[in-house]
This record gives sequence, structure tokens and C-alpha cells, in this order.
Amino acid sequence: MADTWNWTTESKLCFVTTGATAPFTALIQSVLSPSSLDALKAGGFTHLLVQYGSAKDIYNECSKRARAHVQSNRQKGDVIIEGIDFNPEGLQAQFQLVQKSKGLVISHAGSGSILEALRYQIPLVVVPNTGLLDNHQEELAVAMERQNYLVRGDVADLTPAIKKSEDFRIKMSQFPPVTSGKHRETKTFAAIMDETLGFMD
Repeated sequence: MADTWNWTTESKLCFVTTGATAPFTALIQSVLSPSSLDALKAGGFTHLLVQYGSAKDIYNECSKRARAHVQSNRQKGDVIIEGIDFNPEGLQAQFQLVQKSKGLVISHAGSGSILEALRYQIPLVVVPNTGLLDNHQEELAVAMERQNYLVRGDVADLTPAIKKSEDFRIKMSQFPPVTSGKHRETKTFAAIMDETLGFMD
């Protein structure tokens, strides 16, 4: 993937993960909107990689308009836009590129994606899908933002979260949290989530 780009030491990647089984199409549309692209360019991002999963048609439609917007505003900087399908082997390669380039991950609120990104200690914007019923995505994102693990993003406008992510890099909390004494043993992700949300034994 990096080989197909003109990857340099100045490159800065924003990677967007939208989910495997039911891709968060509104997130694809939002991150490829003119306001999000302008915020990324203002933040020095040179590359935008979107995992579209089964929503390839929506990605293709939105990315075409997004590239046209970038082309018409090149004086503000250039952003190379690419997409990838769901990879059952995971997202390690993409997260490593984000880490290397001091970039950003924008993610749906899936616990697997959140955990994997946090393990790399990279800035993470989590965007809850408020259209889903009976889920705790919003509650999880708000609680983890309160603990300085991530930035909660709004699918209606990602610009504030993108802007906030750069300063957040400096103050983000270590994950998993450092514990002491008998609690130093490795916790499951579910246990950490319960503790973060306040569901402690």
C-alpha cells in the first residue's frame, strides 16, 4: 500500500475504519466531505485511507467527489485518497503506518478496532453510530474520552474532532491503564471497558 504512494518522511496518514459486517456508510460520507478534507489538509495530512468493506459503491461515489474537491483546492495542500476492502487478517499494517507517520485513526465504535488502535498509542477519533438501537457506542465513546483515551467524533461534522486530535496526541492516556500491586495482571478488554464505564466489582 505505501509502495503505491509517494511515501516520504513528511507523509502523514489518516486511516478510517468503518466496520466489517455492516460498514458505517455515514462515516465514509462524512470523512470524504469537503469540511473533513479541509480539516485534514490544515492538519498537515497527506494521505487518507478509507476501509470501505462492503460499501465500495458508496466509497467510489464519495471519493470521486472528494478527489475533485482536493484538485480544486490544491493551494491548501494535497491529500492522496485511497480505499481498501475489509481484511480478515486485521489492521496491523495500517496502524503501523499511522504510528510511523504520527497520523490519526478515525474509527467506528467497534470494540476490536478501538482496542487495536489504543495498543499502538496513536490518536484515535471514535465516531458512534447513533442510528443503531440498543447499543452502548455513545456511552463507551463518552466514557473513554473522559479518561483521555480517545476523542469522540460526531458523524455530522468531524472537523472539531480532527482539529482536536493533534493536541490530544500530547495528553492521551496510556492504555491499558497502569495498575499496581495485585491488580497488575493483564485484564481482558471487557474488564477494562467495564472499569472505564464505571461497572466495577
